Amino acid sequence: MGNKIKCRKAKFWLEDEILFCEFNSKKCKNEFNEDFIEDYLEAIATLSDGKYFPLLIDLRQLNSKYTFSVVKTLAKNSDLKSAILSKSFVIKSFFIQFKLIVMKIIQDPIIPNKVFRSYQKAVKYSLETNYIFNTYY
Repeated sequence: MGNKIKCRKAKFWLEDEILFCEFNSKKCKNEFNEDFIEDYLEAIATLSDGKYFPLLIDLRQLNSKYTFSVVKTLAKNSDLKSAILSKSFVIKSFFIQFKLIVMKIIQDPIIPNKVFRSYQKAVKYSLETNYIFNTYY
């Protein structure tokens, strides 16, 4: 694990050509909102150094309400779309996964958003996304 950047409620790091984001459940008491995005974008820009990487967001430590709030905010953020290749959300609940898919919150025609319950599958998807991008560009 390389350098970590701690932001409000989360930490970011770059490892194996994937940007990782992990939320701290102790700091996630109130609803997540757009106020945190600027800090996150700065962390991503610092770690990526002008390159594009997939972003894997680990939400397994959060409760269902907060998980839903984070995904809803990050999935469609236009500034985040211009900084990364894809977003993978790792969650712990099948119910949350189903709800996000049915409500079409994760659908995005520009940046692929995927929801996983398996951390390993999310890593595999992120590695494949990075490989495809770098093979053609």
